[in-house]
Amino acid sequence: MPGPSRQILGAKPIVLKRLLDSPWTYFSLAGLLLVVLLVMQIEVRLPPRPHGSADDIRALAQSKDTNVVFVLIDALRADRLHSYGYPRETSPVMDHLASTGIRFARVISQSSWTKASMASMWTGTWPIRTGIGRWSHSIPPEATMPAELFQQAGFYTVGIWRNGWVAPNFGFGQGFNTYIRPMVLPGPNGFQKRTASASSLVGTDEDLTRAAAEFLRAYGHKRFFLYLHYMDVHQYAYDEVSGKFGTSYSDVYDNAIHWVDRNVGVVLRELQDRDLQRKTVIIVSADHGEGFREHGLEGHAKTLYREVAEVPLILSLPFELSPGIVVPQTVANVDIWPTILELLGLPALADTDGRSLIPLIEAAARGESVASDRPVFAEIDRSWGRPRAEPDRLIAVTQGPYRAMRQLAPGKEQEVEYFDHSQDPWEAKNLALPKNGGTRTLPLELAQSLDGYLGLPPASWGKPREVELDEMELNQLRALGYGINK
Repeated sequence: MPGPSRQILGAKPIVLKRLLDSPWTYFSLAGLLLVVLLVMQIEVRLPPRPHGSADDIRALAQSKDTNVVFVLIDALRADRLHSYGYPRETSPVMDHLASTGIRFARVISQSSWTKASMASMWTGTWPIRTGIGRWSHSIPPEATMPAELFQQAGFYTVGIWRNGWVAPNFGFGQGFNTYIRPMVLPGPNGFQKRTASASSLVGTDEDLTRAAAEFLRAYGHKRFFLYLHYMDVHQYAYDEVSGKFGTSYSDVYDNAIHWVDRNVGVVLRELQDRDLQRKTVIIVSADHGEGFREHGLEGHAKTLYREVAEVPLILSLPFELSPGIVVPQTVANVDIWPTILELLGLPALADTDGRSLIPLIEAAARGESVASDRPVFAEIDRSWGRPRAEPDRLIAVTQGPYRAMRQLAPGKEQEVEYFDHSQDPWEAKNLALPKNGGTRTLPLELAQSLDGYLGLPPASWGKPREVELDEMELNQLRALGYGINK
């Protein structure tokens, strides 16, 4: 009997589930899949879209047929994309979307661990308010998710994911007509994987791309919301064609970005071939970044430094903007859905900390400079995978050019850090040094922001639910490279 990670919500989606899961689907589409594979062996070239203007952005709220594709690339740090200043051309497809759409120059994720980050992103609330901080926590059904609002507005909602931390038993399937892991098929020849896990995640992101393409072929005639959660950057996985940046751990990460970028290109080509791109908003984002020993640690889910906290955010519209818009202010992942819902004229999420970024987009389009010192928060409980351990929380605020962090574990309350990104962009010098042998201190404004964060009330839907996972489900999560003790 399928476990909760294979759960499908509703009765009608069973047809799509069978379609996506059945090998006969893929046998019958072998010729078409061969075309997909051939496309993926070259750099994807995207045809142009119609040209639009800033006035057309606001007019999208009146549209009755605009679709949404949300591309989440797990563990993708912003500074590894060429459009964010990286010298290597790791991301030509995403760079094209950025140069013809809207790129947010500085985006803060709300945690460096997927479940906590995605809970904040989907609900538009800071981590302290969601309460999702431990491995057993689940978003309760009382919370309203964006997919529910899309569904109520007549969208056919589908989520295809490969990261077990967003499985439906953790509450992330709410509002989706269909919410599945893709069927695993043989990957491309010469596929490489370098993960921190003894038992790596099965399959590749090509499985997800195939499932997305099949969804578009079967259901592209409906108005849809499609969520694609890619994992091969997280798993440092790539094919021979993408393996052109070297063999060090950092090089392999870049290779994986290039591979996933090409997968995204295939999805965009499917949209274009079905005349859907001219009426589809595409969002590219990430749940957190990745560390390469900038602060002594590799990976993520351990710290809140810039390398794991800053992620890309790109909006591609049904039309091209020339030039593309760059929003310079610091924004947050909690702002994504308030922005998209307003963009499409849909009801807003209730009780959010996130803000619609439409005013900042419009100001950037007009060339206006808008000052913003809004505090943006992040949090990680570093004992999230050890249920018997006491909470070991770390909180952070990014405000103007500064980032400050405070530990909350007993006995560590005075361990604080703060950095001035205008002088020290990669946080090498902790300015919270003890004076005259005293305790470390933060500037008053940053300390007050963190105190205010700690005083926020829980979200209106209440506390997270606790879920029990069997050993198979735990092993699937361990395959992601996380150490989890039951």
